[in-house]
Amino acid sequence: MRGLTAALAALAALGLPVALAGPATAGGAPAPAVTSPEPAPATVTVTGTGSASAAPDLAVVGLAVEVTAPTAEKALAAQHAAADALLGALRGQRVADRDIRTDSLELSAVYEDRGGVSKLSGYRAAQSFSVKVRELRRTGRVIEAAAASAGDAVRINGVSFDLADARPLRAQARRAAHEDARAKAEHYASLTGSSLGRLVSLSEAESSAPRPLAVSPAAFAKQDGVPLAPGEIEDTVSVVAVYELR
Repeated sequence: MRGLTAALAALAALGLPVALAGPATAGGAPAPAVTSPEPAPATVTVTGTGSASAAPDLAVVGLAVEVTAPTAEKALAAQHAAADALLGALRGQRVADRDIRTDSLELSAVYEDRGGVSKLSGYRAAQSFSVKVRELRRTGRVIEAAAASAGDAVRINGVSFDLADARPLRAQARRAAHEDARAKAEHYASLTGSSLGRLVSLSEAESSAPRPLAVSPAAFAKQDGVPLAPGEIEDTVSVVAVYELR
């Protein structure tokens, strides 16, 4: 071992490169030299949030017909007649059949309390519908025509506004979230005297469906028939990004 050390020292004095091989393997060949692993680069983890909004292009109206009669047969017959009148009014307002969906159909007994005793007084028949109105400006007219179609049997359960295709809105929100995350990462890099490196990972948090925004009273004047305010649809996306620091 002393001889090996002296020989290495002599080579170093002559300016020749010196490498120390590991112990020999079973076949007699020297094992590769052992090198120290490079330290892992520093990283920064940030959360980015982005929002986007758009005017709705679709209204969903909840409608129903409900009647009460002494017998189940009469209740069903009256309910069928009211539903036919309602559907006819919707078609008269250029609502396509594909945009009208039956949500529920119900027949139930009705009881009255008479002197502390519950007695059968008749039957209630009801049918509810979800109606998509694709010509948004006609939503008020559609509701007005529906309400007049079957008199007191008609029920208006509510109106919501939506997008026929929400994917472009989600794409805008994602782009905004990514830009927000990168801007935050660049800020942290400058604060630490570093430069921003490559993106290591990017994940999207669970996002809820787009929701309507509040609108001003001036929007009520834009509808024919029943006054309505569509407002806007907003979508929000959150992402978690990890960047290297250099």
